Amino acid sequence: LEFAVQMSCQGCADTVRAALDAAPDVKLLELRPQEQSVLVETTAAAERVRELLENSGCRAVLKGMGGSSEAPPGGAAVAALGGPGGVRGLVRFLQLSPGRCLVDGAMSGLPPGPHGLHIHEFGDLSDPCN
Repeated sequence: LEFAVQMSCQGCADTVRAALDAAPDVKLLELRPQEQSVLVETTAAAERVRELLENSGCRAVLKGMGGSSEAPPGGAAVAALGGPGGVRGLVRFLQLSPGRCLVDGAMSGLPPGPHGLHIHEFGDLSDPCN
């Protein structure tokens, strides 16, 4: 699992390292404070690792995940979303096969009522979703 972790100093990085070292099912592979990146190998759920990271006092967002040889082929990605008025969200993408992608996420801060979500396959935002 790879996380983006808000580490502003070496003390933050040391606190993150200590939080992960205390979890026997999490192996720290890389800790790069300048890039605000943490890479771990684990059998624990991604949410559990995120909680460990945030218990260190640093905000964390899952950037991506790998898998074992038994895992479905493809990649994974995460989009952290933010907008005016405190709208926030996190959307995860898992490529199950060349033609199938699982999309899962949660949004908060939206007013009641119907809302739309647009996913642009290639990131082309020249057409404003008309």
